[in-house]
Amino acid sequence: MKPNDDAGSGAPVPPGHRVRLWDRVRIPRPDDGPGSLTGCPARIPRRREVTVPDPVAGSGVDVAVWEYAPVGPADGSRGVDPDAAPRLVFVHGFRGDHHGLALIADALPEFAISSIDLPGFGASEAFPAAEHSVAHHADAVAAVVHALALAEPPLLVAHSYGSIVASHLVARDPSAWHRLVLLNPIAEPALDASGSWTAAAAATVAQGYYEVAARLPERAGRALLGAAPVVWATTVVMSRTTDRRVLAYTHDQHRRYFSLFASRRMLAESYRASTTSTALDAAAGLALPVVLVAGAEDPLGSVAAQERLAAAIAAAGGTADLQVLPGVGHLLHYERPLACARLIREAAHPR
Repeated sequence: MKPNDDAGSGAPVPPGHRVRLWDRVRIPRPDDGPGSLTGCPARIPRRREVTVPDPVAGSGVDVAVWEYAPVGPADGSRGVDPDAAPRLVFVHGFRGDHHGLALIADALPEFAISSIDLPGFGASEAFPAAEHSVAHHADAVAAVVHALALAEPPLLVAHSYGSIVASHLVARDPSAWHRLVLLNPIAEPALDASGSWTAAAAATVAQGYYEVAARLPERAGRALLGAAPVVWATTVVMSRTTDRRVLAYTHDQHRRYFSLFASRRMLAESYRASTTSTALDAAAGLALPVVLVAGAEDPLGSVAAQERLAAAIAAAGGTADLQVLPGVGHLLHYERPLACARLIREAAHPR
């Protein structure tokens, strides 16, 4: 395990931007734009539709893939040939979509990136018949990557629930992938997260919340799932940032995109999948180089659990480079995008 103090770049937060107690209660106003967090111009992706089969019905499901064209090397990456860089494939977490990983994409301008909205999330259609399970989401990602017809194996980057999907997919055929980078990987069941009774209680309440919302009438269920206090609480619980700009941006992102899901049914199914499966379940098949990037204060995954995941990958014949970012919670793609980008770049071009 390597402690990593590189923040988003992790530099000390200027006094005028530090989170105050009141900011935890009242949502701060977001800054001018994402460039203020990364120092990088925002990249505008092109939307592409890829039709994949419903794993049960076989009918077509339109999946949105957001394509970022390479625009040249980033500062500090001289000598990297964009044409020689592997394609990056991004997979987001639960209740997210491609927007969640956009800051990292901005910080990797020399890479071509395909960022996938999982079926039922963001701009992608839900499966009409199949359950929104880890296996079925992995099938969809596999079908998308096959449709991209890439010349070389891509590097797969996934966050949170996406880490479960990505791990199970890569374990099917590790040779089909250049490398695997897991951000805030889910390394233990939600009820066991951090080994604390408070985390287990929170997971139990959340599970009941999604099950109840799925059974309510449509309007009431949607209102419950998109309730502003719930969205606010999610940000507060998951983030550990001390930078008011980051906190404001995270609140704003969740307000805009947290409720872009196709149906209450698919959301309940996906939540069930995210809490009953882990990346550790697939570790025995991860016989390739894997980078694990974890927040030291992630409420959904203790450092001890990440160490067990790294050990399981190594025991299976892969290599696991565990990087732990201090002072970071479960939203390191917002809190430390530059650190994540640097580690992805290093994985793509190992020395």
